[in-house]
Amino acid sequence: MFTSRALVLVSSHALRRLLATRHFRRLPQSHTFASRSYGAIIPRRTYVISTDGENIENLIDHLSPSEYNSIANEYLETLSDDMEELGEEFPQIDLELTQGVMTLTVAEGKTYVINKQPPNKQIWLSSPYSGPKRYDLIGGRWITLRDNTSLTDLLAKELSEELGQEVNLSVEQ
Repeated sequence: MFTSRALVLVSSHALRRLLATRHFRRLPQSHTFASRSYGAIIPRRTYVISTDGENIENLIDHLSPSEYNSIANEYLETLSDDMEELGEEFPQIDLELTQGVMTLTVAEGKTYVINKQPPNKQIWLSSPYSGPKRYDLIGGRWITLRDNTSLTDLLAKELSEELGQEVNLSVEQ
């Protein structure tokens, strides 16, 4: 078979013909570059769609960077106020909000991180229970496009389960 050096010397036209052969597409994993077979170089058709076929651009609220920062900061500050009130009743809750990043510890080893993502105009959540999620502003609420749940609803549900008492958050109401 060909060595990498020999392949470099082959003209691009000859290389395209070689890559189009059936034999070359079935190379074993040991004959691949970066876990992609030589045949993967051939352009393929690609399609980008949402999981349910909706046009995502029409769902998300369009905001300027300053509008996004204002809305996201207000959300995080209101959420922080709610968590501080909750912390008065449950002393195990520890909260820190610094430069658009909220760290909420509800029990030993169980920490939420909620932070702004200005380039994407999103809020990201890392939950010890449900894992990472990304939230977009849709109709004035922070909603994940994966399962259409709001950040506020998910936090209230998970905190209620952890604390053994119903938690109501005033943010987004």
